[in-house]
Amino acid sequence: MRFAAHDDVTSIQSDLNAPDNMSKIEGYSDERLHAAIDDTQMAVFVWEEDDQWQGFCWLRKTSEGTKIEEFGVGAPGAGVGSRFFADVLDAVIQGDFPTPLSLAVAADNTAAIRFYERFGFMKSKLKPSAWKRRQGPIADALIMTHAHRSRPARNENMT
Repeated sequence: MRFAAHDDVTSIQSDLNAPDNMSKIEGYSDERLHAAIDDTQMAVFVWEEDDQWQGFCWLRKTSEGTKIEEFGVGAPGAGVGSRFFADVLDAVIQGDFPTPLSLAVAADNTAAIRFYERFGFMKSKLKPSAWKRRQGPIADALIMTHAHRSRPARNENMT
């Protein structure tokens, strides 16, 4: 895992705009991604394996904690997300990131909710009709929170 560079924006956009990626409800401009990479109140991490792009995670520090703005991998279900997310949590826990750690996920995205629950996130609030999807119905946003300064032991078999 490493911090994103400006030349990673094209790959990040590819993950954000993948047509089958139901958790990416809203695209971001290149300018907004470049600004996030430069902003000291944000951290954008990328994951590569064998010099191949695998995914990204965008964090934002707030007065209420740290929010995961976006998390995406190019090949969901292959275990890449679990390895990457474990490293993201390590970086947050060991780094200068305020707690709690939170994220929003579409309330009907059961696979993503199970994924985050395996890493110690708990459902904390529902925001009805929070997001307009590119296609399909408006989605409720489920806010999930990870309040602890530790995470479950790493299990390399997590998928």
